[in-house]
Amino acid sequence: MTSDIKSLSEFIQVNASTISITDASPELIKETQEILKIEVDGIVGPITKQAFTDFKEDNELEFPLLLGVTTAKELLELKGKEETASTTDENNGSQPKVNPDAGTRTGNSMKLPNGDVVYANQYIVEGIPLTWGEATKGCTRIPTISEYVQNAVRLAQVWGEVRQKFDSPIIITSGYRSPAVSRAVGGVRNSQHHYFRALDMQPMNGDVRKLWEVLKDSRFVGLGDAVFMGRNKGFFHGDIRPGTRVIFSY
Repeated sequence: MTSDIKSLSEFIQVNASTISITDASPELIKETQEILKIEVDGIVGPITKQAFTDFKEDNELEFPLLLGVTTAKELLELKGKEETASTTDENNGSQPKVNPDAGTRTGNSMKLPNGDVVYANQYIVEGIPLTWGEATKGCTRIPTISEYVQNAVRLAQVWGEVRQKFDSPIIITSGYRSPAVSRAVGGVRNSQHHYFRALDMQPMNGDVRKLWEVLKDSRFVGLGDAVFMGRNKGFFHGDIRPGTRVIFSY
């Protein structure tokens, strides 16, 4: 019986029939709760229902309390991202290097909402050294709305001015990410990253003071300081949110 299945992997493997989350086995509920970062007790109470409903809404899945194969796959995908994610999202501690293929139509590809195919090493805007891969984790985070692609272009243009003034390579530690991915890396619920309006970055040469001064003089509307204020997470945040300038610390 579907209600006896004890893991999401098994649920997918047997191509189980869709069930209400309230009918899932305690073992499967515990795995789901762990992925959703809520109390793990195997019981489907109000918090579990809300977290599950939010997850399905974030991933544009219908039927808030139903668990099917598609939802199980999305949960396991999030689990994989959680296992490799850090606060700065892309920074794995390895020594960064300048990408020699930047600006070429090479690397992983993805299809944008308008049907265009772009590549990981391709610049979002020709002549501005920000690639689709840098902003979408190697083209694995695909923008699904045309507005997000338009935001990506504007974001690249604003970032390009910063890059030109700083005059040294800048590491992009995080760009576009869906609400589910953002939650996995500790992002806020209404993060500008969800809309392809934000970049987190580090100066490759370590000159954080100069980069911060350039950012404060830029057209970025939202600026997050995680170097000089609060906990030293070693990166800066810049976004093009609507409205007036706001500077915050992490």
